[in-house]
Amino acid sequence: MNPKKLAFYLWMLLVVVGITAYLLFPDAINILFLEELSTKYYYIALVIYFLLLSARGLTMIPSTPLLLAGVLIFDPLELFAVNMAGILSSSTIVYYFSKYLGFDVYFETKYGKYTRKIRNGLTDKELPIIVGWSFFPLVPTDLIVYVGSSLRIPVLKCLLGVFIGEAVINTFYILSTTLILKL
Repeated sequence: MNPKKLAFYLWMLLVVVGITAYLLFPDAINILFLEELSTKYYYIALVIYFLLLSARGLTMIPSTPLLLAGVLIFDPLELFAVNMAGILSSSTIVYYFSKYLGFDVYFETKYGKYTRKIRNGLTDKELPIIVGWSFFPLVPTDLIVYVGSSLRIPVLKCLLGVFIGEAVINTFYILSTTLILKL
């Protein structure tokens, strides 16, 4: 069996098992359980959260759901620091391993129109475009990182743009969600 198909089927099995477990045992699987567990093992939970964010780039899952879950569990300042570190490590992985992991084929087939537009627009204004792209919540940040990698934009410039854009949007998400939860 093709390794990609196997990974997809395992991923789907995990999702189905998780949903089924929640439907069968709603009292055992809830946010309070996560909150109690993270209180008891706070630093381990932070490390696991960081590792999930770092691996997120390999799966093309947006970081927003993890961030919203993190708001329920962690202190806002620690959440921001760990979230940004995870996003930067994920972006570094995408930058260096995009061709090896097959992201070039994925992005060129799924977002071909956008990658061409980005390549044309990035020629003179790399940093402002990376910042804007990273700030805009409806587009995948990993796409701009891949295009930056393929255009040989220096990794530090690419990561700086991702950091600025993601820091602004993550600050907004953390503060607004925290305020809503306190009401």
